[in-house]
Amino acid sequence: MASVLPRTVQGPPVPLRWPPEDNRIPREIFTDPDLFRWEMDAVFTGPVWVLVGHEAEIPQPGDYKTLSVGAVPVIVVRGADGQVRVLVNACAHRGARVVEGPRGNVLKGGFRCIYHMWTYAPDGSLLGVSLPDDFPVEFRKEDYGLPRARVALYKGLIFASFHEQTPPLEEYLAELTQGMDRVLGDGRLRYLGSIKVIFRTNWKLYVENIYDGYHVTALHTGFQVVRLRSHGGQRLVPNYERNGHLWGQSRSTRREELQPVLRDMSLFDVRTKPTTDHNMMVVFPSGVVTDYFDTIQLRYVLPLAVDQTLIEFTFFARADDPEDVVRHRVRQGPAVLGPAGAITLEDAAALERVQQSSVARGDNVILKGTPKRFPPYRHVDEAPIRHFYQAYRRLIGVPVEEGTP
Repeated sequence: MASVLPRTVQGPPVPLRWPPEDNRIPREIFTDPDLFRWEMDAVFTGPVWVLVGHEAEIPQPGDYKTLSVGAVPVIVVRGADGQVRVLVNACAHRGARVVEGPRGNVLKGGFRCIYHMWTYAPDGSLLGVSLPDDFPVEFRKEDYGLPRARVALYKGLIFASFHEQTPPLEEYLAELTQGMDRVLGDGRLRYLGSIKVIFRTNWKLYVENIYDGYHVTALHTGFQVVRLRSHGGQRLVPNYERNGHLWGQSRSTRREELQPVLRDMSLFDVRTKPTTDHNMMVVFPSGVVTDYFDTIQLRYVLPLAVDQTLIEFTFFARADDPEDVVRHRVRQGPAVLGPAGAITLEDAAALERVQQSSVARGDNVILKGTPKRFPPYRHVDEAPIRHFYQAYRRLIGVPVEEGTP
């Protein structure tokens, strides 16, 4: 059974014009369908760890969830032995998608492909085939399991890699582990549910928006209505020499100081920690980990097309939370950090406008905070976006000048 997918990356499909200034981003990277198809391999099956879940989402043997790593459909599953695996969701026979639907349990029956009724165990091994009478004599079930990604865990977070030379996970994450410790605690979480929404924008525009502290109070009217502000903090870029993750640390207006414009302001209560300090992290290239007020959230960024990106907003409580706190988290999470929440409502509209205008020739320009060359940056800066694209350029093979962050 293959442990990683064979790689075919040789170089960019066409020469890519990239300005010499590191704060200028060519708009064609958001609209070129050939580049999009190529970067699904160059980036997502490159030497990166992609966030694909948390163990709380698949707590029992046989539990599984589906999503994708770039363009590769995968199944994240807990085997009968309790081990977490990430399998390619394509039958080893004729390539049909084995599993449809977001999640379930296959401990008893295994994964069964509807096309020719090939059946796989939760660990991806082939259990049986239909009508094998006239198969070649050399056919062996051991040779036809579902390919597996490499898997690594941190505080219950599940990461997958299809590259043989990805560094050890904690080395890859660098100082980002400190932020994860703050959000995840001991890692024992309770899965509350997910919301999926399609943003009509390129996946990179969605991710870079999280690196951008400049837009937050300018764009989000929910902040303005209740007078929710950020009061200090910083934006770190752990491992920026290689991968450019983001760790945003911020403090928000205290609940009692918010403008009481809502009939029930308890939506913004903070019941599980002493302050409104919060963390927002991006695990390059596409995983988001955050705690905001009492919301614990993971986001999975799933590219669908050059101008469409599926975002899965996933919410958690701590395993030992009392039920009243769980109910509070269930209410607050989607209403504050969901796709139509008080904080993220306007992102879809703004990013769609950027996408539509990217067909115009030219560059998007990053300015705020860029006189400072290296992190830490202020929490209102957009400068960290530069580091996201430096990491992206390294993976797609566009030269990065010596000394560039």
